[in-house]
Amino acid sequence: MTEHAAHTAAAETHGETLDIVHHLTDLHSVELPFIGKISLEPLHFQLGGLDLSITKPVIMMWVAGIILTLCLLIAFRGGKLLHNKFAQLLEVYILFVRNEVVYPIMGEKDGRRMLPFFLTVFFFILSMNILGMVPYGATATGNVNVTAGMAIIAFLVIQGMGIAKNGFIGHFKALLPSGLPAFVVPIMIPVELVGMLAKPFALCIRLFANMVAGHAVILAFLGLIFMAKSYILAPLPLAGVIFISLLEVFIAHLQAFIFTILTTLFTNMTMHPGH
Repeated sequence: MTEHAAHTAAAETHGETLDIVHHLTDLHSVELPFIGKISLEPLHFQLGGLDLSITKPVIMMWVAGIILTLCLLIAFRGGKLLHNKFAQLLEVYILFVRNEVVYPIMGEKDGRRMLPFFLTVFFFILSMNILGMVPYGATATGNVNVTAGMAIIAFLVIQGMGIAKNGFIGHFKALLPSGLPAFVVPIMIPVELVGMLAKPFALCIRLFANMVAGHAVILAFLGLIFMAKSYILAPLPLAGVIFISLLEVFIAHLQAFIFTILTTLFTNMTMHPGH
């Protein structure tokens, strides 16, 4: 057995003891109802030293994308919004993101052009967050590799829109405030570059930390039940688990909203640096 396989087996064995652990680890297996555990170990591979293995968070990203695509196709069949409860619920989300996030920050002209991207970001993150609350599921955004990938995409869009709006030279020239003394410019250039990279880093860590925190708290409450070994004290931690689980629904929406609004703000800042 390879070192990688041994590590995976140890992680999965521990996951069988406390099932909630699978929400917090990068497991190389998925568990399905009536089927059992399916190993993803054959899908482990590297490219140029980079681990590109298909793990459970990757599977959950695919599931989130498929579910989201099917839901939108059903709700907007033929390009028209259908008159049913589910379509009306989606319309509430769409109008909220458009009227309360994108248009107020970017204006209607730029906002209309960028709205499909921001809606995709919002719904995709929300779908991944909600799947973590489904039995046999996992929160893909609780994996730092997933949030880092989302942050990199956001970074490329932010910088790309700044270049498209102001030109390549104009975009990077606008990073420095006008009227700086010449001797300050060499100092400000690395400072501004660090600030540019800090934005996607903040997006990555904020989403990752908040989604992991909820599952970690649930794990702590469940651990109290096993530590106490008492049926009398068990209802107290269980009540905490139920409360945190309900709070997770709110957090799932909140983190999707925060990632979307911050990406919108950063994009508008690069497109209109003088504002």
